[in-house]
Amino acid sequence: MNRFPVVLLVVLVLLMFLSTAALGQLQNLPPHLRRAASNPEQEAYRQIQIQRTLEAQQRTAMRRVEQEARASAAINEVMPSVSAAELKRIEKLLTPHPDDLKQHKAFLELDRTGIFKLFPQSACDDFRVVRVDGECANSVPSGSRYSFRAGANTPDIHYLNDKLYVKGFFALLMLGNVGDVPIESLSPTERHLKPLLEFVPGADFDTARSQTSDIEEGLLLGGTKYTDRSEIVLGQTYLLRIVAYKNGNNLQRRLTRASITKDDPIYGFERLQTDHRMDLTLAFRIIRKDENGVLTLIWRELARKKPPVITFGENEGMSDFNF
Repeated sequence: MNRFPVVLLVVLVLLMFLSTAALGQLQNLPPHLRRAASNPEQEAYRQIQIQRTLEAQQRTAMRRVEQEARASAAINEVMPSVSAAELKRIEKLLTPHPDDLKQHKAFLELDRTGIFKLFPQSACDDFRVVRVDGECANSVPSGSRYSFRAGANTPDIHYLNDKLYVKGFFALLMLGNVGDVPIESLSPTERHLKPLLEFVPGADFDTARSQTSDIEEGLLLGGTKYTDRSEIVLGQTYLLRIVAYKNGNNLQRRLTRASITKDDPIYGFERLQTDHRMDLTLAFRIIRKDENGVLTLIWRELARKKPPVITFGENEGMSDFNF
C-alpha cells in the first residue's frame, strides 16, 4: 500500500540552488506562453506548459552547474537546507485527516490502495523555492501534483483553477467520471472499466499524438467521456488510465551530436531513463475538500502492464506528443 507521497526535499533544495539561473530563463519562454490565455481553461493549460518549460530550463541549468563544478573542482555557494521544524510541518500537512483514515481503514488495508492530499496550485507551490512562512504556512512544495506510479519522477495529476488535470511528459492520460460506483466493486469485466482497459494506445508517435488530441476534445468509451481534465466532485468515482510510454532511442549517442542545443527536447527524454514507466489503470474518489481547498483522495490500482515503446528515426527530431 502506498499511503503518502514522498517529499523529495533533496531535489527541491537543489532546485533552490539553481533558482538564480532560472530567473533569467523566465524571459526565454516561447512567444505563445508569454501571452495570457483568453479563458480560464486555456490559462490552466498555459500554466502547465510554463511549468514544464521551466523544469526543462532547470535541468539545463543543473547540467551547466555540474559541468562548471567538474571544471573548477569547487563550488563556493552553500546550499540551503530545510530545518527539522519545516520537515515536521510538511509531514503534518501531508497527513490525511484522522477521520478519513479511520473511515477507510479496511479499504486502505487492501493491496495497491492509497490515500493522499492535493493542494491548490499557488505562488507557494513554486518548485524552485521552498516557502513555509506567511501565506505559505499551510502549503506544501509541489503539493499540487502527484504521481500514482511509485518511484516516478514525473507527475500524473495536477490541481489548479479548482479542476483536476491529467498530463505527463511523453504519456497518454485519460480521465473519466463514472458516478457513485464503489471502487471495491470494479473488476476488469465491469461495464465501466472494460472499455477503458480495451482501449489500444498508439504504438507510434503520430498515432499517440492523434489520440492525445482526441482525448483533449473528449473521447467516449462505453458511455463515459474521457478527457484530460475534470471538475471536482466529491463522492464520485473517477477512472484514470496512464500510458507512460518508454523511449527506445540511444540517447547517449544523440547527446554527443554537435547540433544538440541546450533547449533540445532530448533532455526531457533523458529524465525518462530514471522514471517508472508503465501502463497503469486505477480508480480514485475525492473524499474531502477542506476550507483551504485541499483535496483528499483515496485510490486503488486496477491493472498494470508494460507500456508501449516509441523509437524515433535516426534523423528524426524527438518531441513530446502532448503539446
